[in-house]
Amino acid sequence: MKQHATLSAAAIAPILLFAGLASQAAYANQMDALLLPAQDSSQLHLTAFRTIELRYPEGSPLASMLADKSERLEFSVQGNDAQAVVDALNRAARERSSPLVLENGTVDYVATLKGYPDRAQISYKVDVKAQMSKYVLQKEQDKEPAILDLAWRSLSVQGPVVVAAAGHGEEININQPAGALDAMVPGLADKLLMAAGAGKKIMQDSILDFGRFNLPMQQWHFLFDVTGEQLKNYGVFRPGEGATVSVYSIGESSFREGRYVPEEMDATIDVDGAQVKVHASTPPPSGQVSVAGYAKAEEQNGVEYVTASSKHTEMPALDFQLQVLMALGGMMGAIAVFVLIKARR
Repeated sequence: MKQHATLSAAAIAPILLFAGLASQAAYANQMDALLLPAQDSSQLHLTAFRTIELRYPEGSPLASMLADKSERLEFSVQGNDAQAVVDALNRAARERSSPLVLENGTVDYVATLKGYPDRAQISYKVDVKAQMSKYVLQKEQDKEPAILDLAWRSLSVQGPVVVAAAGHGEEININQPAGALDAMVPGLADKLLMAAGAGKKIMQDSILDFGRFNLPMQQWHFLFDVTGEQLKNYGVFRPGEGATVSVYSIGESSFREGRYVPEEMDATIDVDGAQVKVHASTPPPSGQVSVAGYAKAEEQNGVEYVTASSKHTEMPALDFQLQVLMALGGMMGAIAVFVLIKARR
């Protein structure tokens, strides 16, 4: 009876955490992966963001080019049209020594530019959804758990990735800031790329870079949901997969990891005789890896992986869930005291 009560309480923790993650998701590079050990075929969702600000003197040639300018480049590609992106991610997986295979990709791309008399703001968003497979290194057999690859979680695509922009009649490099900028304001990207050092690096820096998800798995938060509700949210719950899901999450700030902050780069370059300050910002990581069954992150010889079983073998670690519940209990107690004080006045 005591064990049942503990597990039921643990199942509440994901609700609390996911509510916190939702509030951060709009400001973070995102990863959402579902691993099904029995099928070895599931879903991966990646979202990359980047913002760049150009600050220039009023009245400068760049100000004349960009002041009051408003541009938006938006398109979606899928199937063969998205294959260049899928191939690039698969190459990145091989570079990480991961057997992961992605296919049937869909890419949604948005880039915007807003110009002012003394500055311009440029934003990029690349959203990728794909079917993932080959992450099961060993299937579950008798008393042996399945072994799942994790090396893919820090995918980093280097160099240009060019796709045909549906409805725009041209090809766009979606993996580097210079790509969309050249399409929105012809000639501007060339001016910025002529700058040496950090200025050029900013315009060529990879947007599809998820390297910050390589935080050791022991530092990811672990949640255990015996209700299986998280699997149902994916719409892939199947009989035999088990009504249990283990969730590893990253992105929520805590005393253990500290506060996740954006990655930023700055440069000062010369454009047509005027000094231009360039600032680039990539938001912090926020995501989760959900595993059907009872999962445990392990490491051997510097290689991290997950073991997963459809059968319950031992109680999962509940440290984080208990911290959440204790904090919630303390908060509710404080509210109760406050209500009593107000009632006596």
